[in-house]
Amino acid sequence: MSAGQNHTHVGAHNRAVVLDLVRRSGPVTRTDIRDRTGLTAQTVSNITARLESDGLVRDVDRRLTLARDGRFAVGVHLDPAHVAVVLLDLGGGLVAEHQLGAADVADPATTLDAMAQAIDDVVTRSHVDPDRVVGIGVAAPGPIERDGATLGAPAQLAAWSGYPLAAELARRTGLAVHVEKDVVASALAEWWTAATVTDLVAVYLGHGVGAGIVVGGEVVRGSTGNAGEFGGMPVYAHGGWTALWEACQPLQQVRRGIDAGLLPPRIPLDDPAAVRSAFDDLCREPGAAPLITEAGTALGSALVHVVELLDLPRIVVGGSAARAAGPKLLDALRARLADRLDPSLLPRVDATALGENVVARGAACAVLVTTPVASRPVAVAGLSAGSRPVRTGGPSRARDIAHPW
Repeated sequence: MSAGQNHTHVGAHNRAVVLDLVRRSGPVTRTDIRDRTGLTAQTVSNITARLESDGLVRDVDRRLTLARDGRFAVGVHLDPAHVAVVLLDLGGGLVAEHQLGAADVADPATTLDAMAQAIDDVVTRSHVDPDRVVGIGVAAPGPIERDGATLGAPAQLAAWSGYPLAAELARRTGLAVHVEKDVVASALAEWWTAATVTDLVAVYLGHGVGAGIVVGGEVVRGSTGNAGEFGGMPVYAHGGWTALWEACQPLQQVRRGIDAGLLPPRIPLDDPAAVRSAFDDLCREPGAAPLITEAGTALGSALVHVVELLDLPRIVVGGSAARAAGPKLLDALRARLADRLDPSLLPRVDATALGENVVARGAACAVLVTTPVASRPVAVAGLSAGSRPVRTGGPSRARDIAHPW
């Protein structure tokens, strides 16, 4: 948690610090807040009065607690094989979720129409006050352009390159829209929903592979917002040196399963939904255990360098492919870490506790991080009102599924 600052121009920062303390540690007294933030008693009194007036905290017997229904945010995960929509409360708690299946890789407008309808559905059936929904976060494969509202050249969503994603979704919903990279959102979800801030790497293994990092209590976005490109790291797997994505990506594993006779040969490999279904089938085959183990070992080999570089105490693994692969993947990952790292450096390794929609939840958290201390946000594309500037963007070069870097 950041320390408070006793300067007028950092009032929004101080309110965010106090709100985060109440959210993670509440109920707390004003004296607790003063002692833990370094703010003056008068500043704490002014901030807590403002937060109460805005409906973000409540005073119960002189102890402040989070008003979880004070604000809500929508999160959307745009993945070629899986589009999910969630609604979170101010504390990051899951209120509702909706699965849309695969994205239309050739027609963004069709998918956005379905997204907008799903967003309306989750808000309506949750019976929340629409005026308390502060915005929409969309997590998508990178790269994200510098405007924070447009996709660059995602390997598996080529038709979405340059599409005005934030503006089009804002037009359909009337809400502010913020675009975040999927692996950054994954790390943000783990950080935002934790009781304490812990440095970690959040590995996302879905249709692709990436890694989001939290260091010093901050999610690492990088200079352009495109941190997390983890898949190009070289590893030794499946009998030779290769890139990490090729060692563990579902598409490559399905190809290996077909070659080994574990899957039928006529799977449409250009269809992300079909690949996801085939990978799920592969993971249920006893004969696929060596492929899953090899993927977990490859992930462990790559993570060794990340852990050593940043001295991270925790690894969290999520994503649809990781869930399908199950304990075999994590056991192999842990074994490789134990083989390569000094015991004193071994991090804790867990599957995410946030379910398959961890990335969608992180997208909603990105909105909650930036907007709850502001007044009613303006419905515009890009960063929500009251948010801190985040440089987002990435390379505009073409990428393809064979060489996603």
